[in-house]
Amino acid sequence: MKSYRLSVLAAVAFAVACGAASNPDVAATAGDEQLSVTRLAEIVGTSQAPLEKDVARAIAELWVNYQLVAVAAAKGDSLADKKTMDQALWSNIDNIRVKKFYDNVSKGWDSLTPGPDEQRYMNGEAMAARHILVTVDANATPEQKAAAMKKAEGIRAEATPANFAKLAVKSDEPGAGERGGDLGLFGKGMMVPEFEKCVMAIKPGEISPVCATSFGYHVIYRSPYADVAEKFAPLAKQRNVQIAESTYLAKVESSNGVELTSGVAVKAKAIARNPLGYGKDNGKLATYKSGELTASKFADWVSAYPPNSQIRPQLLNAPDSLVEKFVRQIVRNELVLHQADSAKSVLDTAEMSNLYLNFKQAVTQTWTSLNVEPSKLADSAKAGGDKAKIAASRIEAFFGKLIKNEVPFVDVPYPVARALQKKFAFSINDEALDKAVEKAKTVRATADSLNAGKGAPAAAAPGTAPAPMPTPDTSKK
Repeated sequence: MKSYRLSVLAAVAFAVACGAASNPDVAATAGDEQLSVTRLAEIVGTSQAPLEKDVARAIAELWVNYQLVAVAAAKGDSLADKKTMDQALWSNIDNIRVKKFYDNVSKGWDSLTPGPDEQRYMNGEAMAARHILVTVDANATPEQKAAAMKKAEGIRAEATPANFAKLAVKSDEPGAGERGGDLGLFGKGMMVPEFEKCVMAIKPGEISPVCATSFGYHVIYRSPYADVAEKFAPLAKQRNVQIAESTYLAKVESSNGVELTSGVAVKAKAIARNPLGYGKDNGKLATYKSGELTASKFADWVSAYPPNSQIRPQLLNAPDSLVEKFVRQIVRNELVLHQADSAKSVLDTAEMSNLYLNFKQAVTQTWTSLNVEPSKLADSAKAGGDKAKIAASRIEAFFGKLIKNEVPFVDVPYPVARALQKKFAFSINDEALDKAVEKAKTVRATADSLNAGKGAPAAAAPGTAPAPMPTPDTSKK
């Protein structure tokens, strides 16, 4: 299979997708407006953000989205035609389709028990314990550690299943005495590995030897099944669904002969860094019997995750093995959608109407937040002036204030941004971003010198911490 080289493909894909600007002094364009390399360098350089290309790209993308909002407003285009809304709302629509499909296919999953609840508890499918902690400071001396260990061993010698809850008053953990040291039910991976290993080394109803973790020394009592049966039952039912779903998805994948392409992790990371640059890239990340996962489709999926998921930075920092697992998950999503198609899982009129209404409201709200409502532009134009220029200047004014943290950050919701990007011309010059970062280093050095004299910190870049960058507001995948 073909291997992918990040630098070459990223540049080519971006040129195809966005029509890379030829002017080396222009970082981005939107409609008739331009974001110069000099201005972008000043924004990055005078901020507290890292002097990195990804930061420059994020700011350029934000500027593009804002200016495209202005383009639509000047044209009086509410983006409300059905084709535009359907394309923009693809992830919302697919979420509902998949949910409907799953509601049917998952009937009975909660009752598919892989064994008796008590045996599953004994095997550690979920654990429950009480513990008494003797804390040890990270910088404790050997003598202090020995004293803590001696105290823990004394508690262990005194502890029995009958008195353990009362003995928990000796724990250094806040509130442990009041709750008898009870940690409740917890699943695998929820506790530090050393603690979990100690729990699993004893049978329910037994007390462990002194167990050392980064928190200190623990004496652990593994709760008997009878003590937690009522709490374990609903958890076991929940796990039944998870196990059945995992089995179902694995079967879907294996029956479709899913294969990842060579170098898939490298390209997936390149897409995560720059989803817009792969909007028309038909290169394959994976193949399966009923189709293929293209770079452009993967870019759509990455862009559609909500901001708090932090999918893009997570993919960039993840090891290749985890990136490949994520790609496989996206393929599974695609396969489930194919099955939903076959099952004729569609939205009814009311559901579509609700999505359209929310989208229209999002467009209107974005116009209002950026002060480019078409009605106000028309009023200003009557006094002389071009609506497009008026809208663009208002965006520039807002952006200038945002840079100085004088106005709140305005998010352009993913469906709105997607509709704008599909409908109106824009470009981001990848090479110019490099140039902007280099210039920003000089700006930063100068700003640091001035701020050192004044004792004032630099402002945060718009769209970087603390304000989130505009990414989608939907996705269940």
